[in-house]
Amino acid sequence: MKGWNQFGVIETIYEEEREFSSTSSSSLSPSFSSSPPSLHSTINAWSINSGCETDVLIRVEGTCFRLHKERFVTKSSYLKRHLTGLSDFTLSPPLNITSETFATVAEFCYGRKIQLTSRNVAAVITAAELLEMREGREGEVSLRDVAESYFQRIVCVDGFTVLRSCLSLFPEAETTAALGSRCIEAVIWENDGGDDVDESVLDVVVEMEPRDFQIVCYSLNERLLNHDVLYKLVDLYLKENKHDKQITDEQKTEICNSVDCTKLSPRTLVECVQNPTMPLRFIVRAILVEHLTTRRSITEAVTTTAVCNPQQQTEVQRTSLREFLQRDATRRQTEQIKEAMNSTYSRIQSLERELSGMKKFLQDHQAEEEREKEKENEHMNNVLNSERPASFHFAPNDNSKIQRGGRGSVSSSGFVLDNMIKKNNEMVRYKYNVNSSEGSCHDRNVTPKSVTSFRHRFITGLKNTFKISNSSSNLKDHQ
Repeated sequence: MKGWNQFGVIETIYEEEREFSSTSSSSLSPSFSSSPPSLHSTINAWSINSGCETDVLIRVEGTCFRLHKERFVTKSSYLKRHLTGLSDFTLSPPLNITSETFATVAEFCYGRKIQLTSRNVAAVITAAELLEMREGREGEVSLRDVAESYFQRIVCVDGFTVLRSCLSLFPEAETTAALGSRCIEAVIWENDGGDDVDESVLDVVVEMEPRDFQIVCYSLNERLLNHDVLYKLVDLYLKENKHDKQITDEQKTEICNSVDCTKLSPRTLVECVQNPTMPLRFIVRAILVEHLTTRRSITEAVTTTAVCNPQQQTEVQRTSLREFLQRDATRRQTEQIKEAMNSTYSRIQSLERELSGMKKFLQDHQAEEEREKEKENEHMNNVLNSERPASFHFAPNDNSKIQRGGRGSVSSSGFVLDNMIKKNNEMVRYKYNVNSSEGSCHDRNVTPKSVTSFRHRFITGLKNTFKISNSSSNLKDHQ
């Protein structure tokens, strides 16, 4: 009632209600207002001219309208049925009519020229449909005709505003007069096709409730010859509301069923087939239609060239069939390539894991071998150091010489000693390996028996070495 407040409508209406409740006389004359012409002044003027007082109180959204019953039962079939025998009536849901809209309806019933705009025309049309004000008496126009005439003029100029005003009027605005679908259709024609659709209109579509959007889609299904725009609206709506749990799978399927795949262009049909947003049933239907469309194209091409010479007709048939087979083969090949790539990628990942495991195993094995070699060398050095006489030691810089106390070394004895040590080392390693391969439970150190044997051979070798050295030195002295 905010729009009517500036004309003093609310004050005069409630003033009438207070006067109506303060007296039991039904002949109480309404008071006049000095405000600009309004519904109140219209009702008062009618009372004076007709000599009849108001005889019915109609309540809408808490606002009371004290009116003449005769002015409404002649215009509205709905009110004629419900006001019979009543002087107090409430317009309540499911009637989607606001108090502001009903004030406009009342103005029309009293013969005033109503003010229609792009913001209220949808509401007036909806109210006219709900109140059954479609047909006027002879020589009169109905409220539905007046509002519809204005709608057809304004929707081509400001369809977006009219469409937005329909949001609060759904589903009645669509079920009674197809206002939402007609606004969308008008915007489509205004933008010269499905590719010049305004994004602001798409934003309004996204705001619709799933039930309302489904009703609008089915209305568009019957109104549109080409369903490319309808497909785009459905695709956008599903993408924008994909996380909305209020939209069930059944609703998504029903919304998509409003799109007739046979009314889609070939380009849009291919897009449908490749769109993961669409339900599987819809995609399968689009694939079947695509195949049928291709076959029909081939048949039409063959029929068109039937008047040509046989050779040319055969060439056309081969060309059409080849194009069809190429398209089908390309699609199948693309799918196979995708599957092969996915399989190859999985195999590569598996091989990388296996190689990484093998590399780690080899590194661990190599490190273990190096540790075993270090232990073996350390053990041999300990054995040699423990069995070597205190008066003998190897020269740090020349392993081929043996020193005894402070005396000189003999090259031949050093050579023999080196060979003897190498042989003993090889024998110790051989026995160590043999003992290890036989699964001995003893520690990997050389057994005491082997150490004693090595000591005996070592001392014997030293004696033989020095015997040879003494003999050599005696010969030199004699010479």
